[in-house]
Amino acid sequence: MANLKIVVTGATGLLGKATAIHLVESGYEVISVDRKDGDFAAGSKLVVGDLTSLDFCDTVIKGANAVVHLGAIPNPTDARQFTVFQNNSVSTFGVFTAAAQAKVKTVVYASSLSAYGFAYSDEWTSPIYAPVDEAHPFIFEESYALSKEVNERSALMWSRRCETAFVGMRIPWTNTPEKNLELARRFNDEDNLPPDPRFPKGIVAKILWTYLDLRDAVKAIEVVINSNIKGSHVYNFAAPDIMAKAPTMELMAKFHPKTEIRSPLPGHTAPLSSQAFVDTFGYTPQYLINRGEI
Repeated sequence: MANLKIVVTGATGLLGKATAIHLVESGYEVISVDRKDGDFAAGSKLVVGDLTSLDFCDTVIKGANAVVHLGAIPNPTDARQFTVFQNNSVSTFGVFTAAAQAKVKTVVYASSLSAYGFAYSDEWTSPIYAPVDEAHPFIFEESYALSKEVNERSALMWSRRCETAFVGMRIPWTNTPEKNLELARRFNDEDNLPPDPRFPKGIVAKILWTYLDLRDAVKAIEVVINSNIKGSHVYNFAAPDIMAKAPTMELMAKFHPKTEIRSPLPGHTAPLSSQAFVDTFGYTPQYLINRGEI
C-alpha cells in the first residue's frame, strides 16, 4: 500500500513526528502539517497553517488517500477551557469536512483515554467498571474530554454523509520507552520524590496505570490505514499491561475501590480493554515496559 499520499497533522509533536517518520520509512508520500514551523520528519513536506480554517484544510488535504489527524491542544491545562474546546473541536471538524469532500479513504484521529473523564477530573473519579471498554460512559468535567466526545460524534455524522472511514483511537499516555519508564518509576516511588509539575501526584492511578509505546501507536495507525474498514468507529488501544510494580487488582482495590470488576485482571493486566481493536485489525502492542527496570 506504499505510494499512498498521507496527510499527518500535529506533525511537529511527539506522536505526529513519529508517525510521519514511520510512514516515510515505509514508502508513503507524507505531508506534515502543523500550525507552526518546527522539527518534522525528513522526507516529508511541511505545510504550516491553521486547521481551524476550512480553506486551509481543503487545500492541504486535497488529493490525499488518508489523513492522520493528531493536531490538537494536548490537555486541558495548557490553555483556558474555552480555547481548548474551540481549537480541538473546530479544527477536527474542519479536517473531517475537508476529508469527506476530498473523498479521502480513511481518517485516523487521536481520541483519548481522557475522554472517559478519569484523567483530568478535579474530584477523584473512578471507572464505573473494569476492564474499561468502549461502551463505558463518559463522566468528564473538562473541555479536553468534551472535545474528544464531540470529535467522535462529528466523525459519526460525516460517516453518514460520505464514503470516508473514520477511526478514533482512544489512547493513553504515549511516549518513548525511556519516558514511559521514567513515569513508571515516579509513580512507584512518588511518595519519596520531590514534586514534578509534569507529573501531578496520582496521575498514573487516574490514567489506570496505562501506557503505550510510540512504536506501537504508529504501527497501529498504519494498520488502520491499510485496512478496508468502513463507517465510523472508536477503539481503545493501550499496552496490555500496566506501568506499576503492584498487581492490578491490588491497585484497583487501593485507588478505585468502588469500581465493579467485571472480568479477571490477573497479574499486571491493564484495566483498559483493547480487545475490540485487536479483534478488528489483528494487531496487539508489541513494545512493553521493561518491568525489571521499574
